[in-house]
Amino acid sequence: MQTPRVYTNYKDESDATLAALAGKTLTDMTGNANFPDPIPTIEDYGTAVNDYRTKHEAAVKTGGKFATTAKDGAKGVLLQEMKRLATYVNFTALGDANKLVSSGFTLVPPPEAHKAPEVPLWVRVRRGAQRGQLLMNIAKLKHVWQYEYQVGTRLDENAPIVWEDEIYTTTDSRSNVITGLQRLTEYWVRVRGMNGHGVGDWSEPASGSTE
Repeated sequence: MQTPRVYTNYKDESDATLAALAGKTLTDMTGNANFPDPIPTIEDYGTAVNDYRTKHEAAVKTGGKFATTAKDGAKGVLLQEMKRLATYVNFTALGDANKLVSSGFTLVPPPEAHKAPEVPLWVRVRRGAQRGQLLMNIAKLKHVWQYEYQVGTRLDENAPIVWEDEIYTTTDSRSNVITGLQRLTEYWVRVRGMNGHGVGDWSEPASGSTE
């Protein structure tokens, strides 16, 4: 199980988001009893936050090169101070999520639960380039090793699909050629995903006719 913690690196945030987050962390950390001896001090951190916010606002208003350069310099200092303070928060909170949230920093979300693949949203089957072939495309699934598919037929439109015993595999979601089929015959195909956590459920059947 992952120990709760906050992010320490905010370099990928937009300038506006960073300015807002910096202001929030300064407010929330000021006088916060959960973090009595912050590193850097709140005074030093406040200096970096306010300097960046002021220069960010100036750069937005003027758009000039000088103002932008000044903003970028202040941003580098702020990011360094945010990293130091967030590291202190993680060390002091010892995985207590309530304490971490009280700091104003962004909590790292827990990893997504391991699970078997979802059901493909759609499967599309059409006539292949040669006789006795079908071309199959699958709605791509994330985190799958491969796809399994079955081919079936039915006597008429009211009869149930009779699936072949053999299950075929492919690692591609596009342009899968199904060969060895009877000419001028309607076939049905269903698909499921497979990964290290199991096998997903079958998709809705899709049909196509061979030449």
